[in-house]
Amino acid sequence: MTTSTRTRNPRGEGSRLREEILDAAIALIDETDDAARLTLRGIARKAQISAPAIYSHFPDLVSLTEQLLAHSFDQLHDAVARAASTQPNPTSALVAAGSAYVSFGWEHKARYRLMFSAGGYAPNALETFTLVENCIRACAEAGLSDSTDPHLDAWMLWAGLHGVATLEKPGRTDYLRLGALDRPTMLKAIIQRLARIRDKPQTHR
Repeated sequence: MTTSTRTRNPRGEGSRLREEILDAAIALIDETDDAARLTLRGIARKAQISAPAIYSHFPDLVSLTEQLLAHSFDQLHDAVARAASTQPNPTSALVAAGSAYVSFGWEHKARYRLMFSAGGYAPNALETFTLVENCIRACAEAGLSDSTDPHLDAWMLWAGLHGVATLEKPGRTDYLRLGALDRPTMLKAIIQRLARIRDKPQTHR
């Protein structure tokens, strides 16, 4: 019988193994769509290492989860920032940012729920909120939004985006009576209304 052996990295093995453990934890929760499956034993199997090997890098599941959360908030921020940066004006940047936020929630459902659960905090958790707030402020400064309090409006928009990100697609036939839902158009309307985007830019005399 042949057995597979894990390829080792002679130099920098410690840091690489730490990254592999974190990657395995992320893959485990994304693939199973269940945060409850996040156990040291399950992560070890995913990373193809022994469970005790994890303790050299993470003292317990709590510390590993904290790193997973920090990494996930970084991914969310990067996705939102990247989407906004490709747009030609503040309004389209805000819509793109909001759409990227919701897409992250839909694509990583279990991880997103964990990120915004009661204990789902990381030091970088509010960076995406600040980015969205700055998008609204840019719209207001350009005369494209009636917002007089970008911070408050960002909170309301965040609540709206979070609601859309966590809503499951209706599966019951009863919901078909609501009619067809154009999700991209609805999401754009939510973003524009909550950010107080003007129908026409304000002109300065």
